[in-house]
Amino acid sequence: IISGASDFTSNITGLQPGIKYYVRAYAKNSVGVAYGDELSFTTPALTPSVTTTAITDITLNSAKSGGNITTDGGAPVTERGVCWSKSPNPTASGDCTSDGQGTGSFTSNITDLDPGTKYYVRAYAKNTSGTGYGEELSFTTDQVLFPSVTTSQISSVGVTTAVAGGNVTSDGGGTIL
Repeated sequence: IISGASDFTSNITGLQPGIKYYVRAYAKNSVGVAYGDELSFTTPALTPSVTTTAITDITLNSAKSGGNITTDGGAPVTERGVCWSKSPNPTASGDCTSDGQGTGSFTSNITDLDPGTKYYVRAYAKNTSGTGYGEELSFTTDQVLFPSVTTSQISSVGVTTAVAGGNVTSDGGGTIL
């Protein structure tokens, strides 16, 4: 109980990130309750919470991954995808997919990779507070092998010409040039 005029402070707890709150001071006496002006504030948002999904469908120059945005941190997710690099800890300022907005699961197609190369991948999501990242995963793209080829019998042998050929039985995972 306070008598007379007095400054006071109240600690407000249990608030959620990225939420606008309205407050008013009040004082109560035997006559009733008086209220101060209504003021508002917004708690800062956090970065989104993200998980990275397993890497699948690995080829010579592509793979699939994705992520799941489990919470938006109190502000809308404006961009999400996966980023990758030949070095650990890829960031959204490097090679990335852009797979929409909002929370929930998404799938990403990672393309234009080098054959036989190790890559590091992690999902990301952006909101007004910054960029949240999922755990880092790694994979190695398939490697190009030598093609398999057989030689056909030589035929039509002439004084200055002959006919020869072959059969490519496997491209080794690469394009036959």
